[in-house]
Amino acid sequence: MKTESTQPSDWALYRRLLGYVAAHSGAFLLSIVGFLVYSVANVLLADLTQFLLDSLGEAPPMGMGFVSQAAHWFWPPGDKDPLDYARIAVPVAAIVLAVMRASGYFLGNYFMNIVARGVVHRLRTQVFDVLIRVPKQFIDSHTHGELVSKLTFNVEQVSGASSEALKTILRDGLTILALISYMLYLNWKLTLVFFAITPAMAAVVLAVGRHFRRYSRRIQDSMGEVTQLSNESMHAFDELRMFAATAQQSARFRAASEFNRVQSLKLAFVQAVSTPIAQVLLALALAALFWFALDPAILAGFSAGSLVAFIAAATQLGKPIRTLTNVQSIIQRGLAAAEDLFAQIDTPPEVDNGRLTLERARGEIVLDHVDFAYPGTDQLVLQDLSLRIPAGKMVAFVGRSGAGKSSLINLLCRFYDPTSGQIRLDEQPVEGYRLADYRRQFGLVSQRVVLFSDTVRANVAFGEADHADDVALRQALETAQAWSFVEALPNGLDATLGDGGSGLSGGQKQRLAIARAVLKDAPILVLDEATSALDNESEAAIQASLESISTGRTTLVIAHRLSTVEHADMIVVMDEGRIVATGSHTELVAEGGLYASLYQQGFTNP
Repeated sequence: MKTESTQPSDWALYRRLLGYVAAHSGAFLLSIVGFLVYSVANVLLADLTQFLLDSLGEAPPMGMGFVSQAAHWFWPPGDKDPLDYARIAVPVAAIVLAVMRASGYFLGNYFMNIVARGVVHRLRTQVFDVLIRVPKQFIDSHTHGELVSKLTFNVEQVSGASSEALKTILRDGLTILALISYMLYLNWKLTLVFFAITPAMAAVVLAVGRHFRRYSRRIQDSMGEVTQLSNESMHAFDELRMFAATAQQSARFRAASEFNRVQSLKLAFVQAVSTPIAQVLLALALAALFWFALDPAILAGFSAGSLVAFIAAATQLGKPIRTLTNVQSIIQRGLAAAEDLFAQIDTPPEVDNGRLTLERARGEIVLDHVDFAYPGTDQLVLQDLSLRIPAGKMVAFVGRSGAGKSSLINLLCRFYDPTSGQIRLDEQPVEGYRLADYRRQFGLVSQRVVLFSDTVRANVAFGEADHADDVALRQALETAQAWSFVEALPNGLDATLGDGGSGLSGGQKQRLAIARAVLKDAPILVLDEATSALDNESEAAIQASLESISTGRTTLVIAHRLSTVEHADMIVVMDEGRIVATGSHTELVAEGGLYASLYQQGFTNP
């Protein structure tokens, strides 16, 4: 967690955020033009009252306003009486100004929304691209709910700071500038009364800003927890009922939602307090203005129309000033979210310093005194592993739960690097290979099957295999004993699967994952309890297929079923992060020890 001293300043965050806006500079400039037109129209509507009131007076006006001058330029009155002229010119001017104001409002808002959606799209895709490329350590250190919340809730909060806040600042800021400029034009001394409230308004904005930022961070964090609990609960639908845990999970969710509610109310309270304070300050300024304006010395410099126009302009200042005061909450919520998002964007990707290219490996793997502890801990989960796996051989890893088998697979797939020691592939240290080339050598089938909400074709012809034709797809599915049920699906290969492959049995999902690995045709095959979801009959059929496709490949098997490992060329027995025995099934049974014990138990405790 960042300390106060290491947190970037508001301006540093906002400047970086504005960089995303700059990518849409054309739309942004059109938005400025629109809001400028809108602001000028607001001033001219106030000026229109001078035109109207001066036309009612018997004495000639002391000076014409902008609308009056424009009307006389476009349509000279000739011999028309001022009142008759005004009966036509004022309504026409009012309609023209209303259209002008509406057009400016539309242009400003529409083009600012183009900017906003562009910023959201770029931020969301940038964060997503970073998240799927960060080291596995980063993903393991965050809940899925937190990561999803960053892509949804946090990005939308940033959109508010980069677009809604900018829109408000431009629209209302330009309106304030235009109105004040007009008031200065009419009477600069009287206008200075308004500037007396500036220090007080600034103090209010600064005071509430600190609270906005703090509460916004808490809301942001609590939304991550709410999202995580929602995801967990939907995926644990069966377990919640079978273990009678619905009340317990409801209580957890209610507590997270309650915390979010309390923080949101605190934020709303600060915002609600700031608005009345701003209104009172504005009322005091207007009261002082009226008092000075009605002074005979001041009145002497005004016509009735110009005085009313001045007061109308001053009265119009109230709404944009209040809105600008409230925009602080939007900005602080956005900056709190931006701080988090930029931290994700700045997360370095996986380290890939390899320079060696690799088309197709022979498949010889050597572990040389490998130790490994997960980052952030000192406890070694793998200790002094030394092993040579010949190319083209099937090697099975067995051991009790927690023996380190899955951690070893993480190292072989280069999701993590060894704490010490070295792993070599074809006599070269694995870190010397380009990461993409290295991973292209591995086909992975995990116990945790991952299927996407897409067609069967897209799920099997996945990644670099997306160019595979129907013949290759069918062959891979037949090898995985999956073609029969795929063919029976509506639309066959083009059948769309539900979330996570819903609608398929566990065994069917596993077969699709095996077909995906078969289609990749990698020289090294990693089977992490790949047949655990299959019945005995299906497993026997797939086992024969796996043995067939394993020919000529280095195959690494983690399994708890005897039939999966007894025909392996070598069995590696692991316990508490160490290799305690190696050999064939027959040799290890004859030796006794841990493998013989597991064998007698039927591998029920992998």
